[in-house]
Amino acid sequence: MTDAWQGIIGNARVLEALRRVARSETLGHAYVFAGPDGCGKLLASLAFAREINCRCGEPSEACESCKALDTLSHLEVLLLVDANKPRWLARQPLMRRLGLEGPDARRLYAETVVGIYEKGYLDDPMPGVEADAVVDGFTLVTDHLFGRGSVPSRECYTPGPVSESIRRAFDRGDLTEAEFGLLRELYELPLSVMPYRGTIPLAYITPRKDWKFTRPIQTFLSVRSMLGGRKVVIIDDAEKMTAQAQNCLLKTLEEPPPDSSLILVTPDARSLFPTIISRCQVVNFERLTRAEMDLAARALMAGEPTGLALATVLAENCPGKLLEAAGDNVTGRLRAVKDFFTALAEGRLQGVFSFSGAVLRDAGSHRKKTQQTLRQMLELVVFWITEILRTRQGLPGRIEDDELRREIERHARRFDDAALLEASKVIEHGLGLAALNVDLGLLANTTLLEVAQVLGAGAFGEAASASRSGN
Repeated sequence: MTDAWQGIIGNARVLEALRRVARSETLGHAYVFAGPDGCGKLLASLAFAREINCRCGEPSEACESCKALDTLSHLEVLLLVDANKPRWLARQPLMRRLGLEGPDARRLYAETVVGIYEKGYLDDPMPGVEADAVVDGFTLVTDHLFGRGSVPSRECYTPGPVSESIRRAFDRGDLTEAEFGLLRELYELPLSVMPYRGTIPLAYITPRKDWKFTRPIQTFLSVRSMLGGRKVVIIDDAEKMTAQAQNCLLKTLEEPPPDSSLILVTPDARSLFPTIISRCQVVNFERLTRAEMDLAARALMAGEPTGLALATVLAENCPGKLLEAAGDNVTGRLRAVKDFFTALAEGRLQGVFSFSGAVLRDAGSHRKKTQQTLRQMLELVVFWITEILRTRQGLPGRIEDDELRREIERHARRFDDAALLEASKVIEHGLGLAALNVDLGLLANTTLLEVAQVLGAGAFGEAASASRSGN
């Protein structure tokens, strides 16, 4: 396997099969990569596209096609990604791209980060500048430019307007070469990347006169490859295509352009139209084993950041979710969940509203950020319920914090199995509603009050009933 495949941990048999197919004459025109979030589907799709267009065989020196795809600047590859999702930047490759190598690399990198911070280009230094961990560069920069929790309009995704002011500062000598390079890495999207926001509308599939910020897939595929290779389109979170977009893409799948391949990446193939699935080859990915997850954690998180053990548990054997969990204040959020359950155990109704208020305050004013934060907090509630059930069944707990373990043992004596299982169903229902166009504040309050009702009685039950009747 080439380096692109070796960097992916887990699903070894699937990756080996894809590598063989990419080099064979049985290469299909459309694939669906399905599996849990964060298990490596997107990395595998990029490695697949790299292998398809590779011209170097197996030597140590990568060809120009491989180098271009490694930096997502390949002319024949188009990658659609949700701009609301984190864009992770691994520090070691980033340092190499900036030319910071050798024994002083980490010191120079830290000086570069502090330099752009002191010059006002970032609100806060990138966390852990001395570490070899990863950083969500996109969120870091958009928080600075457009306010915390916000996402810029589509006009801001074009690299030109953002990079021009940075370039002028570099020309004036206000920025060093390394500082200029780091800011470009953070601010500019690579050539092959076409971002969308939340959903993929029809304009991303077929041309529209009033939409000038995208390269529609059909237009991209209608032009023959200039490099003599194969054009590849990768749609991450393909289930976010609107019904009109999926129906339009169906025409491309029915009459695929020559020398082209589409890869639809999704957590569940059933979320796509059956007519689309029937015209694609489905490749199923699985969660990593415990040993593979430990290996991924060591590879992604050099050293051991605070809360890594808990983040590994919450990631559910998916490395991509590990990055997300480790980037948040997981322990602090779990303590808020603990306080919520303690309030239920002690009959304090205000604990419900305190918890829901904390969730919404943490999210800021942007709806997508609120949805993400609400989802994470509700998932932590389900995790806490699971830990209580494990304790009640005599199974070992997965939380290392002594204080949190003692609280779980206390809650295990307070709540019974049937009520806990019913509460988890309520949370799962709330998670489904959070993805819809609903009032998120009302949803948070209603869901948590209903949890209080099934876990307790009295004032909690009356409040939850009143809340539902008010809707």
